[in-house]
Order: sequence, then structure tokens, then C-alpha cells
Amino acid sequence: MTLSLFQPRALRILVHVAAWLAVAVLLVAFAQLVLGVEANLHAFRILAPVSLLAGFFYLNYWVLIPRLLARRRFGRYFALVLLITLLFALPAILKHFGVISLPPHPTPKRWGQVNPVQVLFVLLSLVWVVSSALRITGEWLQSEEMRKQLHSDQLAAELAFLKSQVNPHFLFNTLNNVYSLAELKSDDAPAAILKLSHLMRYMLYEAHAPRVPLTHEIEHLRTYVDLQRLRLDPDQVPITFAIEGDPHGHLIEPMLLIPFVENAFKHGISFQHASRIGLHLRVADDGLAFTVRNRVFATAPDAPTGATPVGGVGLTNVRQRLRLLYPGRHALALDRTETDFTATLTLTFDHAPVPVS
Repeated sequence: MTLSLFQPRALRILVHVAAWLAVAVLLVAFAQLVLGVEANLHAFRILAPVSLLAGFFYLNYWVLIPRLLARRRFGRYFALVLLITLLFALPAILKHFGVISLPPHPTPKRWGQVNPVQVLFVLLSLVWVVSSALRITGEWLQSEEMRKQLHSDQLAAELAFLKSQVNPHFLFNTLNNVYSLAELKSDDAPAAILKLSHLMRYMLYEAHAPRVPLTHEIEHLRTYVDLQRLRLDPDQVPITFAIEGDPHGHLIEPMLLIPFVENAFKHGISFQHASRIGLHLRVADDGLAFTVRNRVFATAPDAPTGATPVGGVGLTNVRQRLRLLYPGRHALALDRTETDFTATLTLTFDHAPVPVS
């Protein structure tokens, strides 16, 4: 009977008419089968109480609840409900006390003499409970839907802002690498520019999608690592990238893994000391584990005790994206020893839906 669940309006009206016809049938069945009323119940005796109950139902649903109860005018609401109930039952009350005379009701054969006033009050109470429950439930569902939509809009806006931060930050770091090769007049500069074009193509044409194939994200990581290899001495900075499992058939948010790799190359490279970068991606049916390990070098003299090279826009950004996209479905462990820093991200592919922006 809820008024907000049936569309279009014609179907909603049809459902209400059918519901009240069902109420009329139930009243007739109750009178004949339960009370044992043997007299014929003509249309007036059926439609009158049903019309009375329907009027009370819609008055409470459309007027009293939205104008009084929803505005926290509880005293006025319950006083009016009681007053309207008494007014609707007034003819039966007056007849019961002999003040007025109405056509006699069929005499019940079972349960003895049934008090019509009590029956009417019970029916009105049931109608009041049902109409209130439907209206309050409908309002709650509508409010919950609006709240979810608002949350989805806020989530989409926040994710769009975070993505807008990722690409310039990533491009800035990559351009610095290409610039260093060009400044050294390295023969690898053309290859670096080609790698950069591949990275930019991915950023322009795929990174704006809510999710991308995991294989594409891995290829993006490989391109970035290959670009780093062009500017680094492989003997001084050995770089490994191992993949375990089958990445095909899985989706992931774009640019989600690259900040860990960027962070490793930013903080884990020293031209005075031996360095190493290790990447390991383990893919399972339900999720992945991505580990990035790099060397740790002495922090600045004024750095706080226990300082960890995990700052910058990249990891702060990815933390927020993980919180929004994988609530309760991811774990990020950052571990630092005297020689190494390790970042391990585990997440499940069965993540929260990404809002469409």
C-alpha cells in the first residue's frame, strides 16, 4: 500500500484500489465466516466502513504525519488523531448509547453480542498503525536514498579531486627523469621520451576510467620502471620486478600502485651508496599483494627520530583513495629497518562500487 513504490501513478492508484477491495472482501469474510452473520451484506454496509477506513488512512498518511509528526509537533498530532478517531466513530457511539437510530446491523451468531464501537476502534487503530508505518518507512527509505546519493556524489567529487592530483604529480616526477637524461646528453633520451609518451597515453586515455584491467596497470608499471632503468646504472642500482599468479581477468583502479614505485625511486636511490629496488606482485583469485622494497639512507640531521621516507603527495593520496574505494578491504603495511623500507599493499578485488562521475 505504500505510495512511493509504484510507478507510474496509474499503477499506484490501481494497486491502492485493489488493496481496499481486498480489505472489503476480508471484512465480509470476517463477518460471515467468523461472526456467522447470515444476512446479506448490501453495498452500503460494505462500502461505508471501507470508505471510512480509507479516509482515515489517507488523512493520516498525507496530512497529519508530514505536517505535524514530521515537524515534531507530537502533542498536536496525537490529539488530532484521537479527535478524528472519535469523530469517525461518533455515529456508532451515539447509536450505541441510543442517542440516534441507524439501520440495524446483522446479528452475529458467534462470539455473542459484538460491540460495533469496539470493532470500529480496533479497525481504526489498525489503519492508523499501517498508514503510519508505511509513511514513516517510506520517508526513511527516501531519506536513506538521498543520503546514499549525497554520499556517492561526495565520494565521486573527492575521487575526482584525488585523481586530478595523481596525474600532475606523476608527470612532474617523470619529466624530471627525462630532463636529467637530456641534460647529460644521454643516448637513452629518445627512448626515455618514447617511454614517457606511453605513460602519458595511459594517463590520458585509460587513467580516467573507474577501473582498468590489472594487466594494463602492470604494463604501466613496467614502462615506468624501464624509464627509470635508462637513467640508472644497473650495477649500482639493481631493479627487480617479479609477478606471481595470473593477472588476467581482474580489474583495479588506475594509478593505484604507481605511487609506491615512485616513492621507492624517490627515496631509495643514492649515487653515493649501493641501492636496490625490488617489486613483487602476487595475484590470487580474490585479491593481490604488492610489495615494494628499497634501501634506506641516513635522514637529515634535523629529521625527527624514526622518520620514514613515505611523505609527499603520492602516498598520502593513495591512502585516501584506498580508504574510499576499499573500505575494510585493504591493508597497507609500512615497515622500516636500518637498511630497508618495505611497503606492502594487500586488497581484495571485491571492493565497494565506484561511483560514476
